Amino acid sequence: MTFPLSGLLRVRGIQERAAAESSSLARSEVAAAETAVEQAVSSLSEITTAIDDAATLLALAAARSSGQAALADLRTLARLRRDAAEAASAAHVEARRELKGLERLEDAHLESELARERRAEQSALDEMAVVRAARDEGSAA
Repeated sequence: MTFPLSGLLRVRGIQERAAAESSSLARSEVAAAETAVEQAVSSLSEITTAIDDAATLLALAAARSSGQAALADLRTLARLRRDAAEAASAAHVEARRELKGLERLEDAHLESELARERRAEQSALDEMAVVRAARDEGSAA
């Protein structure tokens, strides 16, 4: 007899794999966002401080202001991606928990079926032994 929830088990397996993929993608997006933040910080630190005239001062101020705004945006993006990665990880854990629960039910079902088959086999063997013993007693008389 097959496991009555085998269809649901397959669906849960697919859901768990999809959640694992989403979690992995979210972690890679976090890494990319954090790399972008590091590059922006590095780029901002490399802005020259040599000021020769007022135009250079204005350009330097504009570059720093623009860079700081971009850095703030990148940090916000990194934070949002970390939050999304945590949510994806939690979804994966939940999907894995549901899958494991069904797998345990399937294992229990298989053990129960195996025990039932063994009992049936033992009953058949016992019946054959009784028939043989009765036949042997009948031929001895």
